[in-house]
Amino acid sequence: MTQEERLIAIEEQIKNHGKVTIEEICQTYEISYDSARRDLVKLSERPGILRIRGGAILDEKTVSLSFHQRSGTDPIKLQLAKFAASLVEANDIVFLDAGTTCTALAQSLTVKSTVITNSIESLSALSHKSNVRKSVLGGAFDDFSHAILGDMTIEQIKKYQASKAFIGIGAISESGITTDLETDANLKLAMAKQSKQVICVVDSAKFNTQLMYQSCTWADIDIVVTNQRPPENIVKQLELHGVELIEVFSE
Repeated sequence: MTQEERLIAIEEQIKNHGKVTIEEICQTYEISYDSARRDLVKLSERPGILRIRGGAILDEKTVSLSFHQRSGTDPIKLQLAKFAASLVEANDIVFLDAGTTCTALAQSLTVKSTVITNSIESLSALSHKSNVRKSVLGGAFDDFSHAILGDMTIEQIKKYQASKAFIGIGAISESGITTDLETDANLKLAMAKQSKQVICVVDSAKFNTQLMYQSCTWADIDIVVTNQRPPENIVKQLELHGVELIEVFSE
């Protein structure tokens, strides 16, 4: 297989699964670490591919997918969101972060509760649910995430005390949660600090990916809900910080 053929195959994997690690490239194509690293350098020059530490991910901003295109009907995302919604108990006060999985959680929510959110899409999903009391945070609107972000948003968060916070995940690694916007990183951390319990709902494809801005560390997280067991370096962090792991399998 030539390098160009390999690059095409790796790019297809990233588009189908959202990421690839350098270890996967080495094992799949039986090439050295240096060769895999050179492949990643070349791939990062292509639209829609973002090189990160240890691999590459699909850069949805670059490929200009709208929020609704990203939402889709991903069965893994829907299953995780449905299970996460079942963790909300009667009369809970819940911070609900932005993101497609959190929006799916809002769609699945049925119990009487109060939801505080910075997500326009989650607010819309909850609009017809009379048993859910809704509070929307103010600030600047982000076109990509359909989220409200900024210093004003964080100051409002500090006025609340919540039972649970459901945090949207773009990337999660040994360092915890990272984001590509500083305002988003600060918002997630603010929600976590004002909540008794912090729950991360994350597709396993996002493990061992890392973006620019540090947000919540593992010490800030109480529960991780995912579709399969994380890599061992992530499991080690879960055990070290006493984070509960819940694996939701397909029916």
